[in-house]
Amino acid sequence: MQRPKEIAFALLAAALLAGGAIGYAGGRYVAAREGAPGERGAMRRYLAERLDLTPGQAATVDTILDARRRDMTRIIAPVQPQLDSTRAAARQKIMAILTPEQQRRFQELLAEHDRLTEAAKK
Repeated sequence: MQRPKEIAFALLAAALLAGGAIGYAGGRYVAAREGAPGERGAMRRYLAERLDLTPGQAATVDTILDARRRDMTRIIAPVQPQLDSTRAAARQKIMAILTPEQQRRFQELLAEHDRLTEAAKK
């Protein structure tokens, strides 16, 4: 009987993290994509390598991606407080149904997610 609860928790946690990432994202999603897998500029290097960009083309792509990040951040800014509130409410609801051990592990997952998100912004 414990196994279905663990599976449900894993799916719920995955859905929360994925939903949080998408909902919170906007400009931060771009930063995370460009920083994947955890290092800023990885997407830019990937494009430059895969497309055999010249240094001039790579610089132009960098400018385009920087502008996209600024635009997406500007677009998401008005709704960011609502996104933050929705994410916080969902986290509280999940915490309310977890055992103390699950709460501890959930907090660890959230902290890891927040660290990765913060690292992607830099």
